[in-house]
Amino acid sequence: MWWASYVFQGTPSFILAKKLAALKLDLKKWNEAEFGNVTFKKQDLWSKLNVLDAKEENHRLTAEEKLEQSNLRTDIEKLLWKRLVGGKKSLMVNGTLSLDQGIIVDYITPFFMNLYTEQQADCRFPDSLVFPMISGDNADWLERPFEEA
Repeated sequence: MWWASYVFQGTPSFILAKKLAALKLDLKKWNEAEFGNVTFKKQDLWSKLNVLDAKEENHRLTAEEKLEQSNLRTDIEKLLWKRLVGGKKSLMVNGTLSLDQGIIVDYITPFFMNLYTEQQADCRFPDSLVFPMISGDNADWLERPFEEA
């Protein structure tokens, strides 16, 4: 959607660089609109948690403080998870949208194992393909040192 809306003039590499810069700005704006300022929220949560952790080193925390400490840790984990996966924890498994993390893990692991496992293939060279040999002079010419024209 955004990519096609960026119009720049120049060489292909210049256009690509300009489009990537424009996309970066739009993604930052989208991130703030969609998730709020994640960096600020994360820093604020860590700061509050550090205060409670430091206090815990010297004194026993009250039940209320322990609950707040636990909630801060949970909020940080959620924020980090949201940032990693865009807040979406569902996956289409066998035609059904699943939110069950166990099912998702059970589906993802074999998927990638299969994706990155080399299948045994028939790698014999077909007899019907015959390529002519390169003459000695042409072979020598191909192996010459590279020179700028």
